[in-house]
Amino acid sequence: MFGKNGSAYTPGGDFAWLKKSFQWTDDGELRLSPGENHGHNVVAVEYGLSPDSRVSTAPGGTFPSSAMSCISCHDPHGNISGNAPNGAPIGVSGSYGEVPPAGTIAGNYRLLGGAGYNGGGSGPGVPFNQPAPVAVANPGDWRETDTSHPAYGSGMSEWCVNCHGTMGNGGNGTGKSHPAGNDVKLGREIIGIYNTYVQTGDMSGARPTAYLALVPFERGTSDKSVLDPSSTEGPDENANVMCLTCHRAHASAFQSVGRWDFRATFIASSHPQAGDAGASGNDEMDSYYGRHMDAQFGSYQRSLCNKCHLKD
Repeated sequence: MFGKNGSAYTPGGDFAWLKKSFQWTDDGELRLSPGENHGHNVVAVEYGLSPDSRVSTAPGGTFPSSAMSCISCHDPHGNISGNAPNGAPIGVSGSYGEVPPAGTIAGNYRLLGGAGYNGGGSGPGVPFNQPAPVAVANPGDWRETDTSHPAYGSGMSEWCVNCHGTMGNGGNGTGKSHPAGNDVKLGREIIGIYNTYVQTGDMSGARPTAYLALVPFERGTSDKSVLDPSSTEGPDENANVMCLTCHRAHASAFQSVGRWDFRATFIASSHPQAGDAGASGNDEMDSYYGRHMDAQFGSYQRSLCNKCHLKD
């Protein structure tokens, strides 16, 4: 999604943040947040988007940055190679949990390339080894909120590994990055923290209302019929962490495509802020999808890593 100003609150994030760079002074030191650090740098000349100047290939992989485009991830023909038994025709979208008519199958979530997809074939693509993830989105409201959001089932980190191989080491959590994948269950302690954590200093929450769209997780199922994009329930023993727990798929206002500002000790200290060079309009509110973070979490809310790890 490429909006005009970052106000498209889509789950994947707004590519407009790639064109927004911010700078500010903190304790007398100049701080920078370049636009190209905010997401996947798709090459789209008509939108003024250029290849990533920092890395020549996908971090942890070999896909060339110069070939990055929408069809690097999304199959425009909607093929589901690697996901479809017997090559049956696609009868319904794979994004909304619909049951396909007899003799047909559902497509892939968001037209994501399945196993065998070659990254669009634009230049030296990278054949995918992993099938598309299982998830269900709300067909009626594309804006992400705590009550309208993708219900992630399974396979997201495994799919990311198609291009970012060594980042997840096959999605089993044994690489150098944060563990993520179907086998990386949250575990009893983190489940308890997530379900009771409301904000820094407040552990009065309960599982029925614990879900926070800023820190999503996978439900640990491939059964779309049990995935509810309006659910506010927190995780159970089947849930696992995934790449999209902390990152957006397309772009965000923050470094490293973060769902929140990883560099800020307090959420209130996140950037962009009003007064930053390069900031304009509602950038501060848009960066957190229209949430007034001070009002919702308080001025002393620490990093949202604490929704799982409780180190604040």
